[in-house]
Amino acid sequence: MKILFSLIVVTLVLFGLNLYRLSAAGPVTAPQPAAQQSAPQLPALQPEQQLLLIQQSSARQFRMLWGTNPEAPFHILEGPDQGQGFCDVLVQRLQVYLPDVRHQTLIEPQSRIRQRMDAKEHLCYPCALYVPAPQDPKGRLFSKPTHYYRPHGIITRPDLAETIRQRFGVPVNLQKLLASELRFGFPSQRRYGKLQPLLDEHRIHSPYHISLDTGKDATMLHLQMLSQHQLDATIDYISSLQYYDRHSAQPLVFLPIAGFEDWLAGAVSCPDSNWGQLAVLRVNAIIDNIRQDKALRQNLQFWFGDNLPPYPPEQSR
Repeated sequence: MKILFSLIVVTLVLFGLNLYRLSAAGPVTAPQPAAQQSAPQLPALQPEQQLLLIQQSSARQFRMLWGTNPEAPFHILEGPDQGQGFCDVLVQRLQVYLPDVRHQTLIEPQSRIRQRMDAKEHLCYPCALYVPAPQDPKGRLFSKPTHYYRPHGIITRPDLAETIRQRFGVPVNLQKLLASELRFGFPSQRRYGKLQPLLDEHRIHSPYHISLDTGKDATMLHLQMLSQHQLDATIDYISSLQYYDRHSAQPLVFLPIAGFEDWLAGAVSCPDSNWGQLAVLRVNAIIDNIRQDKALRQNLQFWFGDNLPPYPPEQSR
């Protein structure tokens, strides 16, 4: 009996505890759906960011093929200065700042590189002269400017330099020089920015135009023709004269051109296509790294002179 009585007491105690818990919890209600809340929105992407995300999310690595013009000192393919052309170093620095891109090079004359770009092949030229989009008649795309070039000038022999100064002024009046009897020539596959129409007119119509289009080393060939008195004057960057002086004992002189003394902006040029847009966006994304890169700046100042300034970074413009 005592055991039965104890069981009854325990049962009553447990029943009382359960009633207390239920009363404390309040009435049981059916679960209500949570109030509908809008998911947090990511900041709106700019079109160029959308393109970059699409490219970066692709399982296939983006490939950039760099057109390499075998003209020193743009690209130096052999000899003691191999790999130290200013275009060589620019491509090297682009590779550093775009490590997720598969970089390759194609060595061809500049004229052939332009043909490939006009055909919208997947190829970019690293050392083009910058042209604002509305002004480019060829439908090419340009990155934001990467660096400055010192402007083109007249290169001649020391014995002719004073005669040219006296006849055509200091700086030189190019139009008057081209109208003279002086033998003038330049590599036709090269491009000279705003000076191009004057040079094309001379190349097509002047009886005093002398030029050999050899493709590789055409620039150095014209400077050799000057020193050998086969040519009286040519046009080029001072960097070409700097390279020539390192490998020749025959001195030549650089003369600035009147009206064309401002720094020239360089840029990466790509075909006007979906691929070209992606390539330009990739370059633009790291443009300040390129503009402020110490190795590139030192190389440019070696070839163009210590007074060559860096292109201003985006935030300071």
